[in-house]
Amino acid sequence: MATEKQVRYLLYLLKENGYSTRYMNRHYKELGASMRERSGTVENWLRKLDVATASELIDKLKSGEVRENA
Repeated sequence: MATEKQVRYLLYLLKENGYSTRYMNRHYKELGASMRERSGTVENWLRKLDVATASELIDKLKSGEVRENA
């Protein structure tokens, strides 16, 4: 499971990149969320990520590999 620090930082990065930080939508597919996972909240999805996957997502969001204003 992702650490609390990772979850908080990911929420910040998602917001900065234009993603909703409350409910997941179709744009989360490009971040690796399955259709089943996208039916829940962003925070729940982030908490279920393992530490390595959360770290990879942080790197992806920081590097700008995802489109802005999702």
